[in-house]
Amino acid sequence: MVEVIKVPQYTPRVEIHTMQRFVHGNCTMLKSIGEILIAAKEYVYAWQLGLKTIETMRLTAEGANHAAYIPQKWVYHKGEYDNYASIDIFDAADAEITAGSGPSSGSVWLNYVAEGDV
Repeated sequence: MVEVIKVPQYTPRVEIHTMQRFVHGNCTMLKSIGEILIAAKEYVYAWQLGLKTIETMRLTAEGANHAAYIPQKWVYHKGEYDNYASIDIFDAADAEITAGSGPSSGSVWLNYVAEGDV
């Protein structure tokens, strides 16, 4: 079952498909897997992904319209509680996809895998 995080308008829509917990000795790690509808220059907070911190994050773009989108992220304050990732999305012409540009809504669906602290 998909959990949709409802947030105010003009923020990313996060759909969490699965959560996995890994225990190794005294360390417990949580992996969140799902999709994000987001435009460039927007933030994704750890709590939106069901995590307390974002340690790592991998993004891939949905390419239904055969346009090449290149997502990039920058995780602020790795390991600190309630941190966030800044997402940048570029198209093949190196133009940044911001709200109001790019696809119809200005946002792109990204698949994500994020790992963080429990």
